[in-house]
Amino acid sequence: MMTRTIKRKLLKAKITLNQTIQSILNINRTRKQLSFLSSRKAEAKELTLEEELKVLNRLAAQQAKLVQHYEHTLATVPFQKEKPLPGDRKRFWAA
Repeated sequence: MMTRTIKRKLLKAKITLNQTIQSILNINRTRKQLSFLSSRKAEAKELTLEEELKVLNRLAAQQAKLVQHYEHTLATVPFQKEKPLPGDRKRFWAA
C-alpha cells in the first residue's frame, strides 16, 4: 500500500514538473519574440518575464528534488506483495 501512494505522488510530481518546464519554455519563446517589438514595450515585458522565469526556475528545482526524493524512497521501500482490491478479478486470480 505504501508503494502505491509513493507511486501516485511521484506521478503527480513528474506531471507538475513537466508543466513547469513547459511554462519555462513558453517564456523563453516569448523572450525571443520580444526583439521584434519596440524597445519601450520590450523592456517592460522583459522585466516581467524575467521575474516569472526566476520563480519558475526555483519551482522547477524544488519539484525536481521532490521527484528524486520519491524515486529514492520508492527504490528503498522493501517489496511487499499487494493484496488484491475487492472486485479486482485480474489481481485476485494472479495472486
